[in-house]
Amino acid sequence: MSETLWDAPNQQVVRPDESAPWEEGEGGTVSPDPKDSMTKDELLARAQELGVSPANAGMTKDELQAGIDAKLAEEPG
Repeated sequence: MSETLWDAPNQQVVRPDESAPWEEGEGGTVSPDPKDSMTKDELLARAQELGVSPANAGMTKDELQAGIDAKLAEEPG
């Protein structure tokens, strides 16, 4: 006599992000990075506030963000 093993249907993943039922969260939504929502003017103001040099309106958002990140990496703690 052979025994048949059945999968438990309630254990199957049914969430869009394929997370398990015991995993925390809202089904896989990722919080956006606040830096991504900043405008170029806001990034420029933040860079100038931190003393990033150069920091001017001719720079792209990516260049400004790279300068901000580098400046913050320099600062202790």
